[in-house]
Amino acid sequence: MARPGIRKHLDIARLLRCPLCGEPLHATACSVRCTHGHDFAISSKGFLNLIPQQGALKGYDEAFFASRQRVMEAGYYRALNEALIHALEDLNLSKNPVIIDAGCGEGSHLKAVASRLGGTCIGIDIAKDAVRCAARGGGAERWLVADLANMPVQDHSVDVILNVFTPANYAEFQRILKPNGALVKVVPAPGHMHELRQLAGCNLFHVDVQDHGVAEHLTRHMDLAGRTRTTQTSVVTRELARDLARMSPVTFGMDTQSLNLDALTRITVDAEILIARPSRR
Repeated sequence: MARPGIRKHLDIARLLRCPLCGEPLHATACSVRCTHGHDFAISSKGFLNLIPQQGALKGYDEAFFASRQRVMEAGYYRALNEALIHALEDLNLSKNPVIIDAGCGEGSHLKAVASRLGGTCIGIDIAKDAVRCAARGGGAERWLVADLANMPVQDHSVDVILNVFTPANYAEFQRILKPNGALVKVVPAPGHMHELRQLAGCNLFHVDVQDHGVAEHLTRHMDLAGRTRTTQTSVVTRELARDLARMSPVTFGMDTQSLNLDALTRITVDAEILIARPSRR
């Protein structure tokens, strides 16, 4: 009998399609395979890699995701996770919904949702180090290394897509969502990480969060059904200030050693949650 970490991924083969040819994937003893012979082994570490030839992604390494995990465990995103759970509860989902976190990172948001709502929860990220980090510790969630531009998921098989602080692929989201499914997308609001932005201000193109018209762009592809905002400000320890600087997009490409991180004593997570449905147009 397969180990639990392997078996739980075999159990979702019915939801998957081959990223190489688009044919349905079927479970074997310890892998998933299509009728054309494309075979993807399930790692003993508890994840399924559907981009086996992938190279390293600059900036998104194990140290980055370890810093991110410590920040999440410190509770700085607790209010956001609670707001996400409430948003999903308001959708009145069917029993055992299929929930995909598209761009799951180290998996903290999906784990929070799964712990309260259950269902078949699947995290997808293109970064193997992220998925490896997410898979640690077991749990019922499934983790896939895959590309959001070519999601290895069957058409109209998903109840909810989470898309938290990460780029979207609306064409793929529309394809995999059930007709009555929903996208729950999280974008930064004006106060997001403003303390870190001010600290790094002279090195940034924009100190303030810029509105890139995310909601307007979304509505060109899907039907906006609701939006809400959540804000949490927390005290920051010296050790976690360094983790915040490592994991925040605010400081990507910046020499964080030049920042006076001792001055970072508080941090604000300010986010807007957008709810969208597949377009009827």
